[in-house]
Amino acid sequence: MRLTILILLFVSLLLLPPAVASQCIPTPTMGMGTHYKEINIHKVDISTGLVISGSVLSAMDCSPVADARIAHWQMNREGVYEDRLRAYLFSGEDGLYRFETEWPGAPIPHIHFIVTAEGYKKLVTNWIGSEQIKQITQDFVLQPVELLVR
Repeated sequence: MRLTILILLFVSLLLLPPAVASQCIPTPTMGMGTHYKEINIHKVDISTGLVISGSVLSAMDCSPVADARIAHWQMNREGVYEDRLRAYLFSGEDGLYRFETEWPGAPIPHIHFIVTAEGYKKLVTNWIGSEQIKQITQDFVLQPVELLVR
């Protein structure tokens, strides 16, 4: 009886989605918005005044995701989308990233992100703020691509 309970418990844990099993919940997907353009500029700092940093993690086990491509775009201080505020960078081997930009001058301040990494589903999301600050911590938790059962 005890062995049966242990086996059922083990099997039920295997059937849980990875994020539930590890408590590393995937970052929610949000809309891309109407001002997306392909981002081809690899640049870390695109302006000054606002530092954005964080981690890219796997929902499977909360481990760092190295070399994730983090594309971002936003409005300028006056509330206009500009190409100079569109760029991408990569997370380090430790999953960490950091870049500097300017405060987005929208009625509801926000910054768009697309995060991609080999073996993970593409994440399209946004940071949404309110009052102006100088530092934002934005972690991204990516969902692994499901393995095909043969």
